[in-house]
Amino acid sequence: MGKEEIDVNRRKLLFGFMDKLRGVPETAPVASASQTAPILAAANAAFAAGAWEEAAERYREFLGAESDNLEARQRYGECQYRLGRYIQAKVEFERIMQKKRTDNRAILFLGLVLARLDRVQKAAVVWKLFFDPHSVVLQRELNIQIALVEGAGGAEEDEAAANLPQALQVAEAVERAMAAQA
Repeated sequence: MGKEEIDVNRRKLLFGFMDKLRGVPETAPVASASQTAPILAAANAAFAAGAWEEAAERYREFLGAESDNLEARQRYGECQYRLGRYIQAKVEFERIMQKKRTDNRAILFLGLVLARLDRVQKAAVVWKLFFDPHSVVLQRELNIQIALVEGAGGAEEDEAAANLPQALQVAEAVERAMAAQA
């Protein structure tokens, strides 16, 4: 790594931290090439409008050209989640986590996907990685769901499976907390 790259990364870290403290909302992905900028602009507009199918198509097209853009991949995964395509969403969030293990949004949605796929124990394991002191409501809800899942795991296997919280209820509770936090 050259000196310039280190300085840029430090600057991004500092400004990212300051933006987080000020409560600056998440920014939309940015294209690195001028030919992909219109595709990404259309994807971001569709995402903001809640047009998940259109946004997913545009993000997929964009990621074909710029596959390393983690913000676009995150939004593509969220579109897949909102469309009920949980396996595809899971793949996208796992790709993000391979490159950025501490991405809270990817952690949150990967856990939601796992809960929707009726794997609440795995969701609880993933959610343990989530830490955001500014999202108190969401952090509290995740901790509650983790405790409920772990509390059910103390019995024998058959009994533990019967005591696990319902996957749909877990996912909906976390989604409500996300909505309350926004």
